[in-house]
Amino acid sequence: MPQTILIVDDTPDNLRLLVGMLTERGYKVRPAPNGVRALATVQKELPDLILLDIMMPEMDGYEVCRRLKADERTKDVPIIFISALNEVFDKITAFSIGGVDYITKPFQLEEVLARVRTHLDIQDMRQKLQKKNQQLLQQNAELDAFAHTVAHDLKTPLSVVMGYTQ
Repeated sequence: MPQTILIVDDTPDNLRLLVGMLTERGYKVRPAPNGVRALATVQKELPDLILLDIMMPEMDGYEVCRRLKADERTKDVPIIFISALNEVFDKITAFSIGGVDYITKPFQLEEVLARVRTHLDIQDMRQKLQKKNQQLLQQNAELDAFAHTVAHDLKTPLSVVMGYTQ
């Protein structure tokens, strides 16, 4: 099943370019021309990754990110900011509100692909690790229950033996 990427950008040319490039690489891509539409789209189907522009009308990318990170259902979706803003302050803001990466426009297609692949791989490994941790917790609970049963089962015959020895 192909991984899903939501692209949020108010510039139609950027949307077309990114949608085309990522679709060619086998990703399922959903474009959104603004933050309001992006938030609605995410509620319908959770993406595996979001490419998010910062400077947009109505709601900027920072606010979109804040809302996504405040929602229990969407807080773990990785967000890569793509913006023409190139100041350190803008990058620090993006990371401090929950972005995992920052790409400066004009972007290089190969750089975008490399960062998308990297963060999707990290997300995949994170999900596998969480699943393994759940399995380990379950196995530990089963082991504790088994140890309790064994201890109880051994205690009864030992009590009888101790009674005879006294």
